[in-house]
Amino acid sequence: MSIDRPITIALILLIILLLVFFLVVPQYRIFTKLQSDLAEKIAEEKAQREYYVEIAKTYNDLYIHADDIKKIDDALPQDPVLAKLIYYIQDKAKLNGLIVKNLFLSKSSSATQQEGVTNNIKEIVFSTDLLGSYASLGNFLSSLEKSSRIFEVTTISFGAGSAGKSTSSSQNFSLQIKTFSY
Repeated sequence: MSIDRPITIALILLIILLLVFFLVVPQYRIFTKLQSDLAEKIAEEKAQREYYVEIAKTYNDLYIHADDIKKIDDALPQDPVLAKLIYYIQDKAKLNGLIVKNLFLSKSSSATQQEGVTNNIKEIVFSTDLLGSYASLGNFLSSLEKSSRIFEVTTISFGAGSAGKSTSSSQNFSLQIKTFSY
């Protein structure tokens, strides 16, 4: 019994084609899917690495500018301790030759909204009555201006001295001082 050579070649080619179709093609599809998954994972890992490098850079920048950030925190503290504010104003007034007659909280407002944007900065307004000279008042205002804390003097009223007449050594001053916090 002899088999025809062309039929044998056709059968072998058919068997090879079926083996390729059922064994090699599925494995090739799995291989290409794994390659695309690997490329995706590599891209994710690269993006994560860049993200962490950016975080490290930001951390280093913040560490380098820690003094500046502390100044900002001093200028706009998160927790406005009213006792510290009152003490600071009384101390600066005393150091500049003024006598604090009255010091009270006029108003305190919370978050405001401007142009559709909520502003979390709170305003604290103090009113104080001082007794002293014009030069002392100028020095006091200068010390408030040089303070790391943000102070804004909104109104100043002048009055007669304690003896009832205006003298350069003893004047009554009423100030309204605004400060801010988060």
